[in-house]
Amino acid sequence: MKSALFSFLFLLPGSFLAQVEILGLSFWQSPSLDIYEIPNHLSKEKKPLRSVTPDSMGIFKALLDINEITTLQICDQNNCGIFYVQPKTRYLIELPQLEQENTYIEDQQEVELLFYKLDSTDINYQILGFEAWMDNYLADIYQLKDIRSNEFIIKIREFKAQAAAIYGQQDESFLTNYIKYSIGLTIDNFSVVGGPTKEDKFEFYLQTDSIDYKHPKLLEYAQLFYQAYDGQVSQALRQQIDRSFLTTNTKALIEALLGDPFVYNQAWAEFVAVQQILEHEQNGRISKLQTLEMLYFLKENAQQLQLKEATRALIEQNSSLTAGQILDKSLLVEDLGLRVQNDQFIYLHHYIPGNQKCIAEMIALKRLAERYKDKVQVISLYPTDIAWTLADQKAFEGANWPRAAVQISSPLWALLDWSSAPSYVLLDANLKVIYLNALGPLPNARTQTIDLILHQLIQQ
Repeated sequence: MKSALFSFLFLLPGSFLAQVEILGLSFWQSPSLDIYEIPNHLSKEKKPLRSVTPDSMGIFKALLDINEITTLQICDQNNCGIFYVQPKTRYLIELPQLEQENTYIEDQQEVELLFYKLDSTDINYQILGFEAWMDNYLADIYQLKDIRSNEFIIKIREFKAQAAAIYGQQDESFLTNYIKYSIGLTIDNFSVVGGPTKEDKFEFYLQTDSIDYKHPKLLEYAQLFYQAYDGQVSQALRQQIDRSFLTTNTKALIEALLGDPFVYNQAWAEFVAVQQILEHEQNGRISKLQTLEMLYFLKENAQQLQLKEATRALIEQNSSLTAGQILDKSLLVEDLGLRVQNDQFIYLHHYIPGNQKCIAEMIALKRLAERYKDKVQVISLYPTDIAWTLADQKAFEGANWPRAAVQISSPLWALLDWSSAPSYVLLDANLKVIYLNALGPLPNARTQTIDLILHQLIQQ
C-alpha cells in the first residue's frame, strides 16, 4: 500500500516555484506537524518554516524556499525527525508508527525517518552511505586496536586514503566537510600509539578563518575538542581565565584565549568563550545572571554574525527556567501575595481567560486537585490584560486553590516562558523544577496524564 501510495505521490504534478518539495506519510497521532530549519548548530534554535495538516490517510505536502543545503526537523508535540535537504529536490518521507511509551519523556524524542526514491546524488543518500561504510569498516578492524595497533593504524590510513579518493573531488563543501569532521570524531579520535596528536588535529580541523555554524559535524567536532578547555591550558592562562570569570569580563576571557596556541583567531576565541561560559554555568561556577551578562557582550561585539545570532538565542534560552532550577519563592509569595505550602508539590497552571481549551480542562483539573489535596498544591496563573467571562467564573467554581494575575512583562512570566495554554510546571516542595512542560490532567497523544508522574513521585 505504501509503495503504491508513494508511486502515486511521485507522479503528482509538482510545483518547483519553491526550492524544496516534501511529500510525506505520517503515522504519528497528531493533527498537525511543524517544519523547522536549524540554521545555527551552536544555539540549535529552531526557525519555524511551515505547519502542515496530514489528511485522513496521513498524507501531507510542503513547499519550502531553500537555497542551500540545510538541516530540517519535522515535529509533533512529542517527536522530531531530523534530515538534510538540498535545493530543487523532492523528498518522499514516512514518519513511522511509534510504539506506545510507558514512561513520560518531557523533551521531544528523535525519530528516524524513512526515505523513498532517494536519489543517489542527494546529500542524505551520500551521508547515509558513507556512515554505513565507515561503521562496517571499523567493526571489521576494531579488534586490532589493542592487540596489533600498528596494523590498526595502517588500516585507518588506508580508509582515510580511500575516503579522500572517493569524496575529495566533490564540489559540494557540505558533504566533504561532513565526511572530514565525521572522520575526526570517530577514526581520528581513537587513543592509539601512532594516531594523530593534538597538534595534528588542530592544524587539520580547526585552522579555519571563519566558522560555519550551519554545519553540524564541524560544530560537534569543535565542541568536543574544546570541552572543559580551561583544564587543558597552562597554569598562567588558567589564572587569566579564572580572573575573567571572577570579574564577569568577556573581553578579558577572549583576550586570554587568544594567547593559547590551539585557538586560531578571534572568531575561534569567541567560540571557545561561549563554550566556557555555558560550561561554567552548568558546573555552578557562575550564576545565571553572570552567564547572561557575558553572553550579552558577545551578542553585541562578536566578530561573526552567526555567533551573534547564536548568543542572542542562547540568551533567550537561558532567560527561562530549566529543569532542576529553583524558582525564587518571593516571585510567588511577595510579588503575587500567594501562600505556598511548604510540604507539597506545586503544580503551576497557566490559564487564559476565554480560552475554550482551558475552560474545558478545568473539570479534570478540579478532580486532580481533590485526588492529591494533601500532596499537591495547584496554583493558577493568568495574564492581567485579558478580561474574565462568565464561563471562566463558572469553570473555577469549586476550585479550592489559589490563583493570581501576572503581568506578561514580569520576571515570573519571562521565567515560565509560557506560549500556549493550558500549560503546567511541576515543582517539588523546595520549588525546584521537576518538569517544565509537565503533563496535564487530560490524556495526551500517548494517553498519559500528570497522574503518571505524581504517582511515581509520591511513592518514592
